[in-house]
Amino acid sequence: MNYSPKAGDIVTADGQTGRFKVLSIADNGLAQLQPFNVSKQEAFGKVMEKIPRKALHLFKEDASQAAARIVRDATEDR
Repeated sequence: MNYSPKAGDIVTADGQTGRFKVLSIADNGLAQLQPFNVSKQEAFGKVMEKIPRKALHLFKEDASQAAARIVRDATEDR
């Protein structure tokens, strides 16, 4: 099943570290992304442009990943 990203999705991107929010996807298949903090549910940082649609993958987090992220985020914010 092929994933077709759309504006507002939270994704990962080939060759990039972290999670991103899709801001837009042009007719030519290139996306604008902005880094996204899952814990705070907010975008931050510089907008990345011209990212190929085929390089994007829907971000899925299972319960154990969510628990680890919550603990990590809580200890980093001290």
